Amino acid sequence: MFHLIIVTIFAGLAAIGFGILLGTVADTQEQSAPFGATSVVVLAAIGGIWVPVFLMPEFMQSIAKFSPMNWGLNAYYDIILRNSGIGGIAKELIFLFLFYLAMVGISLIYERKQNAV
Repeated sequence: MFHLIIVTIFAGLAAIGFGILLGTVADTQEQSAPFGATSVVVLAAIGGIWVPVFLMPEFMQSIAKFSPMNWGLNAYYDIILRNSGIGGIAKELIFLFLFYLAMVGISLIYERKQNAV
């Protein structure tokens, strides 16, 4: 159970980072709501949430490797199906955390540029 909680925390951080970026870039809630919903659906389709990655064409499997949803899903699969420990999911956790840092970093840079103008 501990490993699942760790993955959930890191997946939550990635989602929070994406939400911060979306909230920073959008001017109103009317802009952010449809874009956020649409982007999550697209990321779910690309990341293997809707269709398993192994059923996708080869080029889509390559694209799926860059999806944060795929990283989280693979971490859950590794824990639940493959009995992996933290060492087995460390790569996915690092990717999720780096995604969080990248989204927050981009948000900060965007906000500073907007306020400088």
